Amino acid sequence: MARTSIAIRFLLALLFGSCNSNAQQQRPQESRVRSRRVEREFKLGEVHAQCDRGNPDDLQDRPLLILKYSRTGSTWLAWTGNTLELASGKPMVWTHEAQGCGGDLDAEELTTWLEEYFGRETDGNVVTQNNLHKNNDGPHALASKCLVTAGEDPDKFGVLVATLNPHESHADTPPLSDEQWERIFKAAPDLAIGVLVRTNAIKRAISAIAAEYQRKVCGHMKLTGKEECISKLPSQIHLEEKEFLGKVWESEMKRSIVTDKAGDLATKYGDGRIFCLSYEAMELDLVQEMRDLGDFIGSPISEESLDKLRENTVTYKRGSNDLSEYIANYDEVYGWLSENQCLLDQLEQDVPRNHPLCDFYDGECKEGYNDCVRKADKTDE
Repeated sequence: MARTSIAIRFLLALLFGSCNSNAQQQRPQESRVRSRRVEREFKLGEVHAQCDRGNPDDLQDRPLLILKYSRTGSTWLAWTGNTLELASGKPMVWTHEAQGCGGDLDAEELTTWLEEYFGRETDGNVVTQNNLHKNNDGPHALASKCLVTAGEDPDKFGVLVATLNPHESHADTPPLSDEQWERIFKAAPDLAIGVLVRTNAIKRAISAIAAEYQRKVCGHMKLTGKEECISKLPSQIHLEEKEFLGKVWESEMKRSIVTDKAGDLATKYGDGRIFCLSYEAMELDLVQEMRDLGDFIGSPISEESLDKLRENTVTYKRGSNDLSEYIANYDEVYGWLSENQCLLDQLEQDVPRNHPLCDFYDGECKEGYNDCVRKADKTDE
């Protein structure tokens, strides 16, 4: 009932704006005292029931398609992949946000691109069409939407990996039919499916809002920590109830839809297993997550390149990890979430861990992201 109530609060906020001007008074004073929590083992089942690790069939060099959505650490993941070498000595070939490779692709063009990429039916131009190879400029290299690491000779390619914002979570990605997905898997019968999520819906929502601040001040949403504009960014952020709860709802909605899509593809065309990554797992132990990824696809990653991950800082992080310091109206936000203990746990997270869904998204947007947007727009009228 409590989780339903906060969803009703979100709908009221959409209709009437802030519906709890005295929310800060509802938070118990003693809750300001931070409790020590025992770090618990990550539970892959909290991402999706089909999550798995290991390589029971001993398949080698399986291509990997990772479904993801915005603000989940996909740029961090892509740049990490860009630095890795396989134990075989060949580079991992990473393409970041495949839906943007070559410009705005329609469904047939995207299908053909994925067929040729994963099926290795290319002279190298498809994979390297943005002329963006390994360099030492860090995330600055992501000025292009498509990030790859290989040279132009397909014989030098190691394992092929791509991230994709599926249509279900990204309106600009064309929807692919069952027949088109079948063609992609026919081109690469051993294609493995992965998914990248951010299980803390509260922090993802704040990241999305803070990124808009950053876009206004710095002109873009990706920072390395060296930009002069960083000094102009606020050290705290003030949240508005309607916008914040809307982003929390969006976070749960996209996580639900994308993981379900990954599970559906793995069941229909693959072996039913998904390699599940989360932002929180990468925060806790990025090296182990990348080692497990290599094992899952039968392409062990060299320990030397894994060791280097411990030395590299990839992107600039906004504000304090302690949300009670970063959110200017923290007590008010606590009040908005006071009826949903699941979301309060995320607000007060003090160590990285995977979080379950909090039933804030009701699962009604069966037609995908566009359907959800239309319903939200109607609610806001």
